[in-house]
Amino acid sequence: MEVRLLVSKWCPVCPQAEEIWNQVAQQHPLDYQAIDITDPVGRALVSNLRIKTVPALVIDGKLRAVGVQSFGDAVKMVNEDAKT
Repeated sequence: MEVRLLVSKWCPVCPQAEEIWNQVAQQHPLDYQAIDITDPVGRALVSNLRIKTVPALVIDGKLRAVGVQSFGDAVKMVNEDAKT
């Protein structure tokens, strides 16, 4: 499962989202990466998926959520996507 968390240096809640997803990635087998939207890969994802806000969560190439998820919600998303 490929998980990309799109973040920005100016975003006040992005560090919180990164911390949660780092914890999830340590406990689950994920291809996880936090990507700044100013990086070329981040810019491409923002453009292709028409993302307007960060943090934005992209799982397997699809926008799944924006904002900060709780640890429990993040684990639930991972478990649900692993079943499909």
